[in-house]
Amino acid sequence: MIGDLRPIHEKGIIGRGTWYDKAARELVERERKLGRSLELLRTESGLGASGYPHIGSLADALRNYAITLALQVQGYESEYIAFADDKDGLRKVPEGMPEELENYLGFSVAQIPDIFGECHRSFGEHMSSLLKEALDLNGVKYTPMSAYETYRDGLLDEEIITILENHEKVGRIIES
Repeated sequence: MIGDLRPIHEKGIIGRGTWYDKAARELVERERKLGRSLELLRTESGLGASGYPHIGSLADALRNYAITLALQVQGYESEYIAFADDKDGLRKVPEGMPEELENYLGFSVAQIPDIFGECHRSFGEHMSSLLKEALDLNGVKYTPMSAYETYRDGLLDEEIITILENHEKVGRIIES
């Protein structure tokens, strides 16, 4: 007989001292120390958009979602963001993919046509949709975001300016 297949957040496991409960408490404590608002706490994981999703991709998303749920059990408003890494360039043709992708090496996967037909705006969106489908099947509630759209829409402009204005300090931090 197969065990209880209900999603973990429906089994009453979260909130009983699991590692994700601990991670949620540590996240809250870090945000407090940094003087940040606790009004809405977000977790995020990147969705690889350059090839087929794999068990590690799903596991990463589920771990982050578990922390989101733990934050909610602890009384915080929390949101899980599934962030498609579709700004990344295609470095190689993934195993099992059509060789025609060689024509797009170096291109952002958001700018490569959907080689599987025209069901998505791009190859990257098609690949990301496969992992989003797995998240949906597992009952994960998420806010989808796209790196390509985030940069295009200027959502990170302030952060980029701050990094550029403090490039020497940032460099020292990276080196340490």
